Amino acid sequence: MRVIPHTLVRRGAATLKTVTSSRIHKTPNLKNNPERRHGKSTSPTSKPRAISESVHNHTSPSNDQTTVQVKEQSSNTAKPSPFPDFLRPTPSECKKAHDILKGLHGDAVREVFTAPDAPAEDYPYAMDALVVAALSQATSWSNVRKAMQSMKDVYGSPFAYSSIVEGGNDKLVDALRPGGMQNRKAKILMTLLNDVKSKYGKWDLQHLFTKTDDEVIAEVTQFWGIGLKCAHSLISICLKRDVFAIDTHIYRLSGLWGWRPAEATILRAQAHLDARIPNELKFPLHYLMIAHGSACLRCRENGKPRGHCKFEKLAKKDL
Repeated sequence: MRVIPHTLVRRGAATLKTVTSSRIHKTPNLKNNPERRHGKSTSPTSKPRAISESVHNHTSPSNDQTTVQVKEQSSNTAKPSPFPDFLRPTPSECKKAHDILKGLHGDAVREVFTAPDAPAEDYPYAMDALVVAALSQATSWSNVRKAMQSMKDVYGSPFAYSSIVEGGNDKLVDALRPGGMQNRKAKILMTLLNDVKSKYGKWDLQHLFTKTDDEVIAEVTQFWGIGLKCAHSLISICLKRDVFAIDTHIYRLSGLWGWRPAEATILRAQAHLDARIPNELKFPLHYLMIAHGSACLRCRENGKPRGHCKFEKLAKKDL
């Protein structure tokens, strides 16, 4: 069962049940990695733990003893909301939603990210992370996995950038075909590789580790086909910063739950939720909201009377 689209996986603290904001990340040393210098990548093979730990040992929303404790005053470092007078969600509402969703979808989310072919635990190279984020647009991880496996079969690695560019667009289209949307994804990827090489002289974006969030967003969204969602995924997953990424499922749910003004665009909704959701809940809540938005028939129909929403029943109008 597919529940997680659009994004990557990052490492969580090994002893916690949710991802914390106290992470330290070192920029990989390219000088000591000749394969990276020549455009041949070895993707990390360790498996993700953040999601599985975030949803582990949950029994029910009422008696779960493993969830994080969230202070009523958020610990965010995000920018102020574009809607300063709109005070939802509160930290306690975010925690309640996290606990309920973990009870409903925790097993399914954990299953996805503990599978043998699950996403890599970490993408320490910004270029690789941006490529995976681009391939993950508007599709499921299952399809991304198929595309990346096909690229590995064709090129030796989905990050063998020299081979990809030398092979040309038609070969890339065929390689991406198993994952679907191959024509658009090939154009995005080929354009990205050509533009990065043209601008920086190599397929290396490690300098983004020294940039502010705004600078990273401005820099990566200049590339054709790379939008804010990809930028936020890169910032969260690779650069290890607390950003609440938003997709269509989260946008729809946040409207149904009254967590944003009805007229908020998806971009302003992202900024509002990033400002309101506590840092320690941003990462797990992101995945759990996507899982619910994908699985619940009623929520998929934007609240129209089709089936029953288990979350709505458990929340008892508290959200």
